[in-house]
Amino acid sequence: MLTPEQVKLREQIDVELKVRAKDDFLQFLRVVKIPSATGPQYLRDCIADFQQETFEALAPTLHAVREGTMPPIRRFWIERTKKASKDGDLALCLLWLMAYSIRPVLVQVCAANQKQAGIIKRRVDDLLFQNPWLNDRVKVVQNKIRSTTVGEVVIEATDNAGSSQGDTPDLLILNELVHVAKWSVMETHANNADGVPQGVEIISTNAGFKGTPAHKWRLDAENDPDRWKMFVLTGKAPWADQANIDAAKRRNKGSEYARLWKGQWVSGKGDAVTEGAIVRCFDNDLRQIVEPEPGWRYVGGLDLGVTHDHSGLVILGANEKLGKIKLAQMQNWAADTETVEGKLEVDLQEVEDQVRLMSNVFGVEWMGYDPSQAKLLAQRLGKRGVPVREMTFTASNRTMMADSFVQALENGVLECYDDAEGTLRRDFGKFDIVEKAAGMGLVATSDEFGHADVGTALVICLPKAIEILGGIGCILGPDDEIAWEDDGRELTEQEVEDMPEALKAIYNMEEPVHEKRRRKRSRR
Repeated sequence: MLTPEQVKLREQIDVELKVRAKDDFLQFLRVVKIPSATGPQYLRDCIADFQQETFEALAPTLHAVREGTMPPIRRFWIERTKKASKDGDLALCLLWLMAYSIRPVLVQVCAANQKQAGIIKRRVDDLLFQNPWLNDRVKVVQNKIRSTTVGEVVIEATDNAGSSQGDTPDLLILNELVHVAKWSVMETHANNADGVPQGVEIISTNAGFKGTPAHKWRLDAENDPDRWKMFVLTGKAPWADQANIDAAKRRNKGSEYARLWKGQWVSGKGDAVTEGAIVRCFDNDLRQIVEPEPGWRYVGGLDLGVTHDHSGLVILGANEKLGKIKLAQMQNWAADTETVEGKLEVDLQEVEDQVRLMSNVFGVEWMGYDPSQAKLLAQRLGKRGVPVREMTFTASNRTMMADSFVQALENGVLECYDDAEGTLRRDFGKFDIVEKAAGMGLVATSDEFGHADVGTALVICLPKAIEILGGIGCILGPDDEIAWEDDGRELTEQEVEDMPEALKAIYNMEEPVHEKRRRKRSRR
């Protein structure tokens, strides 16, 4: 406990630091109180290393914004795990800019919706309550934070009408990027900021979903280190309560927990397969195939949505000798053809033409479809030689599709490419396994990109592709009863003799010696 003399000395020091805070953002941080996890206390007594690092990088830029000079860094990406004070730290930056403004600085804070937009304003309110000596310098009025001299912060949501327009700000903060639905609004704001020669842009967000516009923006920032300064926290903040985090882990899906509390960008909210399995599925040099390859047999799947969804077509190749399935072609269609009533629908003629073309090019021997949507189209395709087959979403078929999907991805049998928008990876990430009395099945959450139409087309035909390989029993992984580990040597005659007959037949196929050496011998 401090003595009266120490308390008096500290008060004198704080008075001096408050004077210096006017021209030094870092000094301001030393005298401001925050509503911390353990109650009100000075930031200097509880600041974390990752906060200090970010503030030190931001300070020269904030000074330049305040003074109207060219900032040394004009683009910041701040990505943190949940409860790591993203909004509170941004509120401190805005509070200092407004409290000590010397020119009419304009700041815009833009978030996905009104609830998200209001978070920073509430953080400023909290800081003003803890630091009454700032109340004569800054006022919060509705959706604005105003300096009592010059300058203001305008807070808005992208889901508000007309929010895509606005002035060109000195500082633009795009907050909670992963929750944004109206990307045209965010793009307009970013373009406005680019129109200011000295303009600064700060993006603040949690980790999100791969294949989304937010992920693309992140990759752009990561690949342009000369322009962007990135601060990424993937661990928990030191003040985060571990018991609460453990409760969140039990309550949330694995992907959601990984995204929010471990800072991992995930493929989606679904948990049908692990994120690692999805990554491995796309971690290859595979590209779209334009013609059939020797040794491969081809099947197709069609998921049709007319008015409320996109539609998806997938062609899979299966190679029994290699024990592999790979994506040859995929295509999706949006509902973009306008009817006389003004409704938007999928162009079914375009879908039909493409299915016929792909079927002919690859010699597709089986084309599965969901008859609830595509019965008439299937009749037309069948008359034109496409081997269409109903794949009704009965309990048994749903179980078969779910089992095939999980086995093929987790055991590395399926290899896929993706388009520039990350459509298929995103679809895989939407899938969840739902268990019912009649069996298990895949369900997919719908979002602004559709209802996993390409992914659904793939799982429609995946069981048939696995059948070509010999069935689920032929899909083996490192944890199965027959597992291989490559030690660089050929098997002995006794080891071959002791193999199961099916595996022995595969091993004894005519092939080059160096190919045999790649086979992995059993340790069990």
